[in-house]
Amino acid sequence: MLHRTKFAILVLTCAVFALCAPSVFAQAVVTDTQIPDQMITNECNGEVVLLNGTLHQEMTFNTTPSGNTHSSFNATIRLSGYGQSGVYYVAKENIHNETNTKGLAQEQFFGTKIKLVSQGPTPDMVDRAILHVVIDKNGVVKQDISKHQITCK
Repeated sequence: MLHRTKFAILVLTCAVFALCAPSVFAQAVVTDTQIPDQMITNECNGEVVLLNGTLHQEMTFNTTPSGNTHSSFNATIRLSGYGQSGVYYVAKENIHNETNTKGLAQEQFFGTKIKLVSQGPTPDMVDRAILHVVIDKNGVVKQDISKHQITCK
């Protein structure tokens, strides 16, 4: 399913955030990652779709002398590929999140929406999820999806 792919990407992103944050204050981290051969199922019609694409991430962390931390996270996921029927699909998502915390510990909710758009007669799928992330004072990350919904267009 599409949400499994996206969930894995977001979990990886959060893990990177937790591991990098203490060592990169006042720095920017930019990464580009290829996403190869992701088999997903369009939940609206059951069609299996093979997607390939990229994940671009930009993260910045700044800390003040008083211990306040400002972090900014931007990501763009772009995927495209063909379904079993030969129909071409496109998926794209932009994520932006900024937080201000005292120290490293924080709790965040990331709302995501990704559209699997058919370029043919098959139905489109919209996958919405809310990822709940908690980073404790030791940098330990806990995450889960607190809400998930798939709708068809």
